[in-house]
Amino acid sequence: MGEDAVILSEREVDGGVEVRAATDRAGAAAKGNEPFFLREARNLGHGRGADNPVFARVRDALLWHGAPQRFAERVANEGAGRRPGEFSTPEEAMAEGLSRMVTCDPIPARLDRDILLVGPPGAGRTSTAAKLTRRASVARTEITPLAADLDGSAGGEQLAAYLERERAQIRVAETPDALFSELRALRNESRRCVIDLPAINPFEGDDLASLGDLVAAIRAEPVLVLSAEGHPDDLAESARAFHRAGVRRAILTKLDVVRRRGGAIAALTSSGIAFSHLAITPFIGGGLVPAAPSRLAALLMEDARGDVIALRGAA
Repeated sequence: MGEDAVILSEREVDGGVEVRAATDRAGAAAKGNEPFFLREARNLGHGRGADNPVFARVRDALLWHGAPQRFAERVANEGAGRRPGEFSTPEEAMAEGLSRMVTCDPIPARLDRDILLVGPPGAGRTSTAAKLTRRASVARTEITPLAADLDGSAGGEQLAAYLERERAQIRVAETPDALFSELRALRNESRRCVIDLPAINPFEGDDLASLGDLVAAIRAEPVLVLSAEGHPDDLAESARAFHRAGVRRAILTKLDVVRRRGGAIAALTSSGIAFSHLAITPFIGGGLVPAAPSRLAALLMEDARGDVIALRGAA
C-alpha cells in the first residue's frame, strides 16, 4: 500500500496479528461522489444480489435515478431477470429491459404532418422548435417555425433569437384566428410547420380541453415537450394528462442539467407515450438525439457523458 498507508487498528488473532490499514491515494478526491452502484457496475464481481448481480445493479441504478420501485424491478426483471448470465454489462441488461417496456418513435426530419409542441411551463418548447427547424435544414428539407404567441410572451422574438434570424423571418400568430390563417397559407404552399404553443398547465382541466379543441381544429400532431426536472409523481400525472388530451409522442428535455432521470423516463413509459427524441445538450444544432432503449440505458447507467451520447446519431 506504500509509505502513505495509515494503520487503523491491530489485534491478535489465532495464529497471528490482524492489521487494518488504509491510504488516501492520489487522485481519489477527484472522483467525486459517484454512487456506489456505478462503481459496482464497472466490476462485475459479487456483492449485493450475488445470485444475479446484474439484476441488482440495474434495479439499484434505476432506484438511484428516482424511478418508482415497481418500474425499477420490472425493467431489471425484463432484462437480467428473464435471461440471467446472458448480459456482460448492466447497461446491456437495462437496454433489453427497457426495449420490452418503452416505445421509441422518432419524428422524421421531413415531416409528414404539422407538429404542435405542447407542454408545461419551462420545459423548453421554444428551443425544441428551433432544434427541429435546424435539424430539417441539415437534412436538406424545410419546416417553417410558427410561434403561436397567444399569451403575449414574445415567443416570436425568442424563436428568432434561437434560430439567429430576424423577427420578420419568423411566422407569428397572436390570436387563434391569426394561427388558423397562417396555417391555411402554409398549407396552400405545401409547407410543413412546427408550432410553438404557449405553456399548458396539465392540472387545469380547461387548459387541456382547449388543447383538445385546438388539435381537432388545426389537424396537427401534438408532441409533448417534457423536462426531466421535477418530482416523479408530478411528471407521471402530467404525462397521463397530456396523453388523455391526445398526445402520443414526447421529446424529453433538460437531460443535461439533471442527475436523476428515472422519474421522467418512468412517467412517459407508464403513461403510454412514446419517446421521440432526447435533448441532451442546450445547443440548437445537433441538440436532439433519436430515442432508443440503448440511449436511455446509457443515460441511466451514466457510463458516458451526455455530450458524447449526443454525438452518436444526433439529428
